[in-house]
Amino acid sequence: MSSNLFLADGTVVGRALPQFGDTAEVPALCRQDVLEPHLRHHAVEFRNWIVAAATSLRAR
Repeated sequence: MSSNLFLADGTVVGRALPQFGDTAEVPALCRQDVLEPHLRHHAVEFRNWIVAAATSLRAR
């Protein structure tokens, strides 16, 4: 599964490529000490996309 983050003009400024394995575990059962760093990672990546988009817009 992949998803893209686009500007209004169609420019791709971010992409997520999560992978899921064949397992009986569901995310709701994930331990907090595993889940918290994972969520922080996504927050940092999202921030990086927003900064890149803002920089791209200023450069135009």
